[in-house]
Parts: sequence; C-alpha cells; structure tokens
Amino acid sequence: MAAQKNPVAELEQLRDLITSSIEAVKKNAVDNADPLLSLKTVEPHPIYSRNDQALAVALKTISSSAHMLRALCDPNTFINDITYGYHDETALLVACQADIPNLLGDGERHVDELAAKSGLNADRLARHLRNLCNSLIFQETAPNRFANNALSATFKAEGKKALVGHCIDEARKSSCKAWEALTLPEYKDSTAANKAPFNIAYETELDYFQYVSSVRTDIGQRAKTAMAGKGLNLGQYLSLYPWDSQQGAAVVDVGGGIGAATLPILRQYPHLKLTVQDLPDSGPGFKKNLEENYPDILKLGNPQFVHLDFFQSSPVKGADIYFLRHVIHDWPDAEAVKILSNTAASMTRNSKLLICEHVVCPTYRVVDNGTAAANGKERGDENKWEAPEPLLANWGDAPTSRLDLQVFTCLNAKQRTKIEYEGLVARAGLELVKVWRNMGDETILECRLR
Repeated sequence: MAAQKNPVAELEQLRDLITSSIEAVKKNAVDNADPLLSLKTVEPHPIYSRNDQALAVALKTISSSAHMLRALCDPNTFINDITYGYHDETALLVACQADIPNLLGDGERHVDELAAKSGLNADRLARHLRNLCNSLIFQETAPNRFANNALSATFKAEGKKALVGHCIDEARKSSCKAWEALTLPEYKDSTAANKAPFNIAYETELDYFQYVSSVRTDIGQRAKTAMAGKGLNLGQYLSLYPWDSQQGAAVVDVGGGIGAATLPILRQYPHLKLTVQDLPDSGPGFKKNLEENYPDILKLGNPQFVHLDFFQSSPVKGADIYFLRHVIHDWPDAEAVKILSNTAASMTRNSKLLICEHVVCPTYRVVDNGTAAANGKERGDENKWEAPEPLLANWGDAPTSRLDLQVFTCLNAKQRTKIEYEGLVARAGLELVKVWRNMGDETILECRLR
C-alpha cells in the first residue's frame, strides 16, 4: 500500500520557515539589547536598518511566508483584499491630506478634535481611519479615539505624504486607463513616452515630464518631493556596493535631483568626491537638502551641483564612477539608450557606470542544467538569491512588479530583467560586468565601456 501523502505538508514547511526565522531574529535582537519589536511603538526599530545579511534573510522569510500562509489558509479574504484594496489606498490618501499623523503627534485624539482641525466630517473621517486600523496603520484606542503607531508615524514626513498623493492620485487615476492603453490601436504597441495610460487619463499628447513641468506644476512639485523623500533602508542600500574600496573616487550622480541617493553615500564615505547633475530647477532643492540635512558634509566643500539635460549633453567627463539610480526605469528603450549613450561618451576605459534599479526576477525557479559552469560561472550563481521552498522563487517581489506597472502607467516605461539590461547597455556601447545584490529590493548593475 502506497504511503499516504501529508495533506498539510506545505503548511508545515511554512511553519518551520517562520519558526526558525523568528529564532534568528530573536537572537539578533537579544544580542543587540534591542527594545520591544512592536507596531505600537512609534520610533523605527533598529532591527530594520541593521546591516546583517542573516537577519535580512530571516525577516524576508517571515514576511514572505506570512503572505503565502494567508493566501493558503484564507483565500477568499485574500482575494477580497485585492479586489477591494483600493479603499485602503483612498483611506491613506485621506489621512495624509488631512495630516492626521502630525495632528495626532505622540498622543491620542478623539475624532471630533481631528475633524475640527482638518475641516472634515467626523463620522466620515473616523470610518476612513478605522479602515486603516484594520490594516495596522494607526490604532483605535477607544471608541472614536485614535493614535499613531509604527506604520502611521512614517507618514508624518512630507516626502512620504507626497508619495501617497503621487501614487494614489495621478498614478492610480492613470492606472484605471491601463485597459484602454492595452487595447487602443494607437497605444497598444507604441513605445512612445507619450502613449501611456497617463495620457488617456489626462487627455494630453505631452509625456508625463512635459505635462507636470508646464501644465500641472502642482503635481510635478509633489512628485519631486515624493521621489526625494522615498525611504531608503540605509543599511542595505549602503552595503549594496563596496564604496569603501573606492578611495578618492570621483562620483557623478547623473539625473540625481537633490542628491537624495548619493548624499547618504557621501556621508558614510567622505573620501568620495561627489557631483550631482540634473536640470537647473533641481539646483535650489539640492542646496536646501544639503544645508538642512547634511551640514556635516557641507563643511567639506565637496559635493557640487552641475546643470545637465541628459538627452542633450554628456555628464562631467572622465569621472571614476557614473551613478544612475531610478533613472533608466523612467524611460522607454529609445530614450534609455540615449541617456546611456550620452553617459558612455563621458566615460574612460577606467570608468564604471552603476545602474541602481529594481531588477525583475522570475517567480519560477531557474533550473541549472550545467550551462552556468560551462560559461565559467559558479554553479548556482544565477539562482543563489532564490527563496526556499515553498515560497515563490523571487520571495514574492511585489515591490518590483508594482513599480513596473507604475512606470508603465505614467511613462510607458518598464522595470527590466538582467537580460534586458544587458541588451540595453550593449546598444549604448557598454557591457554589464557584474551584478551587486543583497536582500534589499534594489540591485546595482556595474557596466564598463565595451
């Protein structure tokens, strides 16, 4: 008689993954004498910014396992969350527009007080806040009394509130037109930057950047604030590339805005020489960011801002490192190749181009049939970052796929796979020589002149 199969084998696998990972997190927290890990605390817990690979794996395993566990054990609610989830987004937009996180501060408030200060109807505001409480954003401490928690407190920052507005206002409005963009003859196969769902939603022939710089400057400014204020897990981000080995290197942040991506690097590694290049209207924001948030490196007289239109001209020539973070994903292939080609024109044989992006990885498992070893690579080099069974191979990388649809929706652009990046940089006279990864969402693709 054949042995009976275990009917809950997958549940047990998930249980074992979660249990072992919780023990790893507990050991790390105890070893570092950490405070209580709880959503009820308002300050960010130090465990999230600690640069520890084993800890990062454990945290990601718990998160991915819990997500899959809910889908497995409560599929109807899981699907309903997706179907009705836009109401959660709306509730978050309401809370941020009304500035509820700052109105609450460190205490708790009755909804009548919050409504009076925000000019809203108390009952309707309470219903939106209660919906967020069900998603563990804010906490309801008593009937119609609310307080911040670890999640809601993040939206005190202007950059986070702007990101909510950018995503849930113009991006969601544009996303609702995705079906039209996929089916209308003039849109469905177009690779033009002005043939995005955004163009249907806003009834314009201008591409997104043209529109928000000339027609809707209000949402353009909000988008800039949002992009400048996007949170970085600095521990993972700074460890993504060995900056400490680049003694005295001249770094050019191409299309770097106000320096949000590279000023943290310079603070950690002051031996670098930094130039941020972007359109002239980013200059005042760069100066303000430097003065208000980085007075320590301002004293060094090191970082500078230089004007650049990366479609019209090349960056500062002869630098050791050219850094593009979240630039290429904003553009369809033709424009992306133009940016890369102009950057390559400034590079020497010793220069490196570092492209920092979310790289699309498959949910399925890559089978190593020996070709990796035949091509001189370590066996398993391509899939060593895969999640353990029964998780999706890419850990359920929703942030990357959502960002992919975000840039499609607004810009007719895309997040790309490693293979797509190899083809893209080749068209610009470059070659991909190394991929730098850790357990964070971002990847650095190191390129050199071909």
